[in-house]
Amino acid sequence: MRTLPELFAHITQTFASHNALVYGEQRLTFDALRTRVYALAAELQKRGIRVNDRVGLLLRNSSEFVIAYWAILNAGAIAVPLNDHYQQNEILYFIDACELKLILTDETFRALCESVLPRAQAQCELLRCEEWDRFTFDASWQPPRVDPNAPVMFQFSSGTTGKPKRISRNHTQILWELDALKNTLALNASDRFLGVAPFSHVNGLMRTMLASFRAGATLYPAPFERHRVAELTERERLTVFIAVPFMFITLAQTRFERAPNFSSLRLCISASAPFPTKYNREFHSKFGMYVRQLYGSTETGTLSVNLSADIENTLDSVGAPLDGIAFAIVDEENKRVETGNVGEVLVSSPCAIRGYDDLPELDAQVFRDGFFYTGDLGRLDARGHLYLQGRLKFLINKGGFKIDPREVEEVLETHPGIAEVAVIGVPTVYGDDQVKAVVVRRLACTEVELAEFCRGKIADFKIPSIFEFREEMPKSPTGKLRRGMLTN
Repeated sequence: MRTLPELFAHITQTFASHNALVYGEQRLTFDALRTRVYALAAELQKRGIRVNDRVGLLLRNSSEFVIAYWAILNAGAIAVPLNDHYQQNEILYFIDACELKLILTDETFRALCESVLPRAQAQCELLRCEEWDRFTFDASWQPPRVDPNAPVMFQFSSGTTGKPKRISRNHTQILWELDALKNTLALNASDRFLGVAPFSHVNGLMRTMLASFRAGATLYPAPFERHRVAELTERERLTVFIAVPFMFITLAQTRFERAPNFSSLRLCISASAPFPTKYNREFHSKFGMYVRQLYGSTETGTLSVNLSADIENTLDSVGAPLDGIAFAIVDEENKRVETGNVGEVLVSSPCAIRGYDDLPELDAQVFRDGFFYTGDLGRLDARGHLYLQGRLKFLINKGGFKIDPREVEEVLETHPGIAEVAVIGVPTVYGDDQVKAVVVRRLACTEVELAEFCRGKIADFKIPSIFEFREEMPKSPTGKLRRGMLTN
């Protein structure tokens, strides 16, 4: 199998009678899924979509999302998943940046899209899923031939500032990542995946929606509603739950009338943001299992996952690199550091992109000597397991002393009055930074109390001199903290 349409044909034929999707009361076998996908793909061709055309996808997690995604690929087009939290200007930006010819959506987003299309430079149309039932196709229909090294999907970096960077991934890169996930996680057709992480984002799309398909497993798309998720997991005996930290934290802190039975889950994996150890222990205390941390990015695909047998003592590790992937840690002078020392994490991976679209100057900075410079800080232990230590660009400089915000956050997170905390540097007129802690309180606490709590646990210069209390943290739709908004 050299392309994703070839994978689609193979999986849907091999597991034809097995359930591919369970969405509400709807159950679709792989055979039924193939029929729906090919019918929509044929319709896209009738509407003028050709190989390498760009088609947007604006839908929430649902069977329609899965059908639309695979139909775009089987029509030979490039899929552009759009976040369902985007607003007018964001939709407009992506239409023009990708030169979309069509957006597959539903009635929920019809008014939003129709308000934007007249302003777009690209000639883009809508096709709503409410129309799909009337589409049919000739049984002899086959997907067009495509180049395995041609782009199959456009995604965008999840940076918190500036314009998003467009990333092209090809068939070869995605197939490599899916095979790596299947083998590393021992995924198989008997698995049942909970699909609550947004499919428009790399975590939900690659590690849930597409990984479940690669294994011939059953996918359960659903909105993240804590009681509904708990009931679905217990009733359907789900086995794989790959999501983002706030979802696991929310479940751990929910008061259920009766503790749900999660014993069927063999894998709980968190990605996209650090998962604080104290919340992992809360989850374990309530449900009897630990959440494993996974590391990856839109640029690199999945890189590592902590499957250690000694998980109790390695909760804050993201594990060893997957087969074929290499990590390196370098200092500010780009020299390798000794084991255990902190530096920037560099990644070499077969499924990593080789550069951003139309950003040669940035490419020269972050794609060098076969490595991608992630901007993440981390250290490797003697076994080659990676521990992330924050972001390079968020390092705080106080009077020449470099402070890792994560170190201060971990101390404050142990205070019983704190629900969430983020530490940032605030520039001073002297050219260095003050340490500021933004706090969401669980219980009453004061600035003086929190500063005193830190004393003796970290060096005095690391203790925040500014505390700001908020009702909630600014976050992206996938739960990632928007640090750039903490200075506002």
